[in-house]
Amino acid sequence: MVRSIALLALIIWFGTQSAKAGPIEYPQVIHTQYEAVDRKAGGHFVLWSEREKIFYGLDQKLFPGARFVDITQVTPSVGSITLTYVEVRTVASTTSDYLYLAGNVRFRVSGMTLKSSNFPAGGGMTPNDRR
Repeated sequence: MVRSIALLALIIWFGTQSAKAGPIEYPQVIHTQYEAVDRKAGGHFVLWSEREKIFYGLDQKLFPGARFVDITQVTPSVGSITLTYVEVRTVASTTSDYLYLAGNVRFRVSGMTLKSSNFPAGGGMTPNDRR
């Protein structure tokens, strides 16, 4: 009985100890790549930067679908703005469009699958994660 209580107290004590986070290393680089599920029609990709919207896949003539999207986001140092480099290849072109953006960038992807990412596994941002 005393052993059980001592073991329980030890488990509670170790469970309540705070973990120490390591220092964040810079530059931080996040790289993700998406490919269209349907290679002929392409996928939909919308990018927002401040008040600007950039569309791919909204209309096949004006905004053809994206065959693949390759996104690299770099944070050079503590407190600096994020630099985003985007390569988009549409189904209607043999050359890519390159977008260079600074600041807050958001994007939405549909009709595409995540092919590669340098995120740690288990967060839903890697190709093998099943959620």
